[in-house]
Amino acid sequence: MRARSTWQRFSSETKNAVESALFSDGMPQETLALYSRWWQLETYLRSLCYVELRSNHGINWATHIGEGATRRRQADESRDYMASADWEDPLSYLDVGKLFPLIENNWDLVGPSLMNREALLARVPELLAIRHRLGHLRRPHSDDLSRLEQTLRDLEKGAFTAYSTYNSDWDASRDVEDPVVAAWVREEHPTAQRLIDHARRQYDVPFQLSYSVRPYAARPKPGEPITGHPGAIWKATFYTLTRDVQTATLWRDSYLSRNVRELVIHMLVNTGRISFTFPAVDDGLRISDAIGEAFDAVLLCSRPSREVSERSLYETPMRSIHLDPRIQTASGWNIVDDSAVPISIFGA
Repeated sequence: MRARSTWQRFSSETKNAVESALFSDGMPQETLALYSRWWQLETYLRSLCYVELRSNHGINWATHIGEGATRRRQADESRDYMASADWEDPLSYLDVGKLFPLIENNWDLVGPSLMNREALLARVPELLAIRHRLGHLRRPHSDDLSRLEQTLRDLEKGAFTAYSTYNSDWDASRDVEDPVVAAWVREEHPTAQRLIDHARRQYDVPFQLSYSVRPYAARPKPGEPITGHPGAIWKATFYTLTRDVQTATLWRDSYLSRNVRELVIHMLVNTGRISFTFPAVDDGLRISDAIGEAFDAVLLCSRPSREVSERSLYETPMRSIHLDPRIQTASGWNIVDDSAVPISIFGA
């Protein structure tokens, strides 16, 4: 069975809107292409800043992006009846004109996952001019698309580094004096004692604790604790090969505690497993509790697997506009690792 094309998978409302804009209202097709490429560029830059700021500063990361984004977000709360899934993300409220200074000011964190600093910063005026044309509905310059695609090609190597290191995991030695290791490797946490064996036997859901290190940081030396190490990220993985877990239900319907939501970087959703990532720089006892709370939530929200349809085996899921940005499904943050070579991140 052949997979449906992307166009075939669009809803009728989406198809109608695109066709109306292109053929009835005179929208240049280059504008649609340009917006798609800009979306790739800007969402990558914002998500990269998010991961690196979170991994370095932990729970207080948002204080490092400026007050303007916070004020905009607070103002948006007064219109909660029309809030989007991004409303809890302060970076989504940061003006694009301040995004590039944020990148420059944090180059030591984000630089390894970008391109040559001077080359990128030299392009900023041109990139902003393209963004302004899009924002003010001006027709594009004939070279705008090629300029954006060249920038995306130049970012390929850095993006692969960002994504693959996020998914390059190590197991923590059980002998390390670390509160998270003690809790979930040596199983000293009450929830670990209650759930690890029970989940494997009764639910067929094995658990794994691992960690990764961001490109800007050095890996902890043998014997050193991971907790408290800037740039290190804890990953709690629950293997659900024989269980169905509804992602939106798990996230929305009060299954996850406030502690998990405050600490988590991402909830990574892959076929047969769900992972929660946490900045190791945050409090180890809180992280240990959050892993236990996530463990309970996954089990409570899971059901025995139903038969997988033939169609789903051939199709990559399309991201829903209703999913919180911390939920990563079919994105570089949860599917790209060292084994993915050769791969084009942006397809530009």
